[in-house]
Amino acid sequence: MKFSLPKSRLTSYLQHVLAVVPSKSTLPILSNILIECFDNNLKISATDLDITITVTCEANISKKGSVVIPGKMLFDIIKELPESEVSFEGSSNRVEIKVPNGSYKIGSVAADEYPELPPINTKKQIEIDSKTFVTMIRRTTFACSHDETRPALNGVLWQTNGELMTMVATDGHRLARVRSENKKLKGLNDDVIIPPKVLDLIAKLAEGDREKIGLIFEESRMIFNLDDIVITSRLIEGPYPSYEAVIPESSDKKMTIARSDLFSSVRRVSILSNSLTHQVKFAVKNNNLLLSTTNTDVGGEAKENLPCEYEGDAVEIGYNAGYVNDILNRIESDEVVFELSSPVSAGVIYEANTNKEDYLCLLMPLRLTE
Repeated sequence: MKFSLPKSRLTSYLQHVLAVVPSKSTLPILSNILIECFDNNLKISATDLDITITVTCEANISKKGSVVIPGKMLFDIIKELPESEVSFEGSSNRVEIKVPNGSYKIGSVAADEYPELPPINTKKQIEIDSKTFVTMIRRTTFACSHDETRPALNGVLWQTNGELMTMVATDGHRLARVRSENKKLKGLNDDVIIPPKVLDLIAKLAEGDREKIGLIFEESRMIFNLDDIVITSRLIEGPYPSYEAVIPESSDKKMTIARSDLFSSVRRVSILSNSLTHQVKFAVKNNNLLLSTTNTDVGGEAKENLPCEYEGDAVEIGYNAGYVNDILNRIESDEVVFELSSPVSAGVIYEANTNKEDYLCLLMPLRLTE
């Protein structure tokens, strides 16, 4: 194997694949990356056995071949080099990296010792709009659960078999649901549950000028084709809970408030909140929102008033401040709407002046402490 390419390009490619390399694993081989040289291009791959990523790029190929080398060690060397052409020459047990003013040698292993990468048939792919898909990802993955006893909630539910495609995530305390028009995927597939790690990776890699993302649905995995980057992910086994049943159909209290003002106030007030619950009390009455918190551990107390538009009887509700601002961070409108019911009922949060069916979040209250 022998090839060369500019340092800056190689650094970027390695950053992409290292996102999948596990920091700890019972299989030491997974800390390595697979490099393959073909006639006209170079492939760099990594896997944690659940997610696989392959970057295909142009390089000056002098000799075809493949090798497996430690991923992070290689990246640490390359990122410290000055900008130059970097040359690789290697065999099954050692790779030499040459730069204008020196060289580095790394132990390697034969490619056949690396886990077999899943085959990909791009003829089966369906293309969807990249911007829409990335927006749906960013509006849902934050609400995924980390409770290993409920694996289905550790992923994002993606429904593609109706007039709309829908993404849903919930951890039992909050829920995010986003919908978009579905023309290409209608009726083609059942519901799938996708790990948030792979979706967040796609959202990051799809930034820029990418207009389309290729999707390949398989029985137990999904393949995402970004042209020069292909990501394969195992799906999480379901079933997913019936989330529609927990979304209130109506409420008797409605607050409309400036999103940025509320975000800033919640962040300030929460500094003095309980370090475990992060509770901030929302007291709404007569077009005024009073945010408050107390913390007996430090003798702290905070209050802020904000103007709002409010319809309904006065109400006091406790929320986790971090959860509130996670939601506000995903809302793009200048104003946000809270539909409320009682201190023990879930609140519905969505963008003002839009159809709440497009994007809404559900937030469960905390029991107020005096």
